Amino acid sequence: MSVLVTGGTGFVGGAIVRALVKQGERVRVLARRTSKTENLTVQGVEIAYGDILDKESIKSALKGCTTLYHAAALYDLWGLDEKTLMETECEGTRNALDAAQAVNIKKVIYTSTAVAIGEQKGKIGTETTKHRGYFLSKYEQAKYEAEKIALSYLDKGLPIIIVNPASIYGPGDLKPTGRAIIDFINGRMPGLFDGSNSLVYIDDAGIGHTLAADKGRVGERYILSGNIVTLKEWGELLCQLSGVKMVPIIPAFLAGIYSLFGETVSRFTKEPPVLSRETFRIASHGFRVDGSKAEKELGIVHTPLEEGLRKTIIWYWEQGLLKQKPDCAIKD
Repeated sequence: MSVLVTGGTGFVGGAIVRALVKQGERVRVLARRTSKTENLTVQGVEIAYGDILDKESIKSALKGCTTLYHAAALYDLWGLDEKTLMETECEGTRNALDAAQAVNIKKVIYTSTAVAIGEQKGKIGTETTKHRGYFLSKYEQAKYEAEKIALSYLDKGLPIIIVNPASIYGPGDLKPTGRAIIDFINGRMPGLFDGSNSLVYIDDAGIGHTLAADKGRVGERYILSGNIVTLKEWGELLCQLSGVKMVPIIPAFLAGIYSLFGETVSRFTKEPPVLSRETFRIASHGFRVDGSKAEKELGIVHTPLEEGLRKTIIWYWEQGLLKQKPDCAIKD
């Protein structure tokens, strides 16, 4: 029997696929015909062509599968069309779960996000935290609504386990967290401000999903978060690893003005701003979530932040994305 992964051609889904292949699972990935799948087929992964907005294609892809990993999603903190985002997250989730129920899938691992926890400013969120009632980004709102849809299928008898990764970083990341690392090292970030972030390394995120399938309890949420860091701590570690100089710590209101200016410029350049308004809102509010439940119940061991960032920075250098060779890539 096989397992199906939606979103397997993406950053997070790809990590889930790698973890499953390493465990010896027979893996099938739902992918559009326009998607690049060569890195999957060389791993022995079967490709089932379809789309999460096409329920029948998901049902066909699920034939002969025991487990569904639903990781397909849109993610960015700038430039996403709100209607398309909501459709992909919510309708895509409903389609995938309807299909799973129709073919009697034994277990569904649903990839949510830890930003959907919605902790209050100054607090650390857990799996039982009540959402603050307002949203810091369109992505947060879309994933919050999609997670509610997923949880509603428990009442329909579908065995679902929710995984809530924090900000995922690592080799291959060209989304907001990864772009911030590149911009910081390349000197494009004029300053940092009072804020915080919760981080999880990409390989840990992939393994965390497979552990949730093996050891997780149906109906439970599991936050994957290895570190909570202030922006200052994050910047200082990047400086230590790359050899660049630390930027100044600026007042938050100036960072907010900078994010507004950057988005104005980006409307013309079509390039992501160094700091989007949504990124500013999330970081200045403070994104702080506790991953101890997954550590205790699933047995996940998180990669130390310094080790994960070193691997990430070296990958960016090898891809030609950094202006100068970072210290951590220099051989002794």
